[in-house]
Amino acid sequence: MQIKYLGGSKFEIKSKDLEVVLSDKVSINGFTFPGPGEYEKAGVIMSGIDDEKNTIYVLNLEEMDICYLGKINHDLSEDEAKQIGNVDILFLPLGQAGSINTKTATKIISAIDPRVVIPMLYDDLAEFKKSEGMTDGELDLLKIRKIDLPEAERRIVILKTSS
Repeated sequence: MQIKYLGGSKFEIKSKDLEVVLSDKVSINGFTFPGPGEYEKAGVIMSGIDDEKNTIYVLNLEEMDICYLGKINHDLSEDEAKQIGNVDILFLPLGQAGSINTKTATKIISAIDPRVVIPMLYDDLAEFKKSEGMTDGELDLLKIRKIDLPEAERRIVILKTSS
């Protein structure tokens, strides 16, 4: 699958015959889902978890579990972390007004323990990069398959905004 950052809280994931857009609402091949609930579309199993002002989406795509936290602005409750379950790829808001700070992001990452973290809604990632021991640059596009997921160490991927 290919993941492209469209800016703000919006991502595009392309996979075989699928185009998934993650944002305030999730769409698969042009069909937009209404919010919290359990869904299946074009072979993608998805659940939307209600989080008061936000919906957390968990999708299974190409045998990888993907969690999109949206514009979450607090630490996860035990119940939310349990509902999210095991995650391969986590989309995490970081630092812009109304989202979480580095300390809360680190707590969420520890609770979910994803194999790949992709920040969004960020202005300055210096503190986050330092806390995660990251020195890599940014990518225009992430191409990833289940076999590419790291086994032992977590991978942080910073995607440049595509225009």
